[in-house]
Amino acid sequence: MFIKVEPADFFMFRVIMTFDLEYPDSEDQDVRDYLTEHELEPRYLSQGEFEERQCEFMQFGGCYLGRHLESISQIQRVAVEIELLTAEIRVHLDVSPDTATPLAEGQQAAIARLVKDFHQDSSFQTNENGELIVVLDGDAVRAAASRLATAPLDN
Repeated sequence: MFIKVEPADFFMFRVIMTFDLEYPDSEDQDVRDYLTEHELEPRYLSQGEFEERQCEFMQFGGCYLGRHLESISQIQRVAVEIELLTAEIRVHLDVSPDTATPLAEGQQAAIARLVKDFHQDSSFQTNENGELIVVLDGDAVRAAASRLATAPLDN
């Protein structure tokens, strides 16, 4: 999902959320659920093409969304953090960082658990361009994976 904030009349702003219908992002359903749960309905709803993809557009007034925009941004940030962590952990475990590469069931569960365990503020920094990056100690990731592999199944 892309969020675009643009000026509107009289010191107002509008928020346009763009959802890729063919290849949804990991946060799309959570954002849709949030909107439904809080009974937030777009002023305008349409479908069309954006960057050669079929998309749905939801336009809201900025004041209407108010503090909800912060919550929606947090949903999006957590999804990005999880994607970045997953790719970085896969690299440290010598597994292709491409999430399209299939994994064995046990590998999927182990990586999901490692993502949960390493999902903390200290695992992230911003680079010189202001982009979010993951900083993990490879030895710590491999040690945690080894502990998971030898742990009893009920953990």
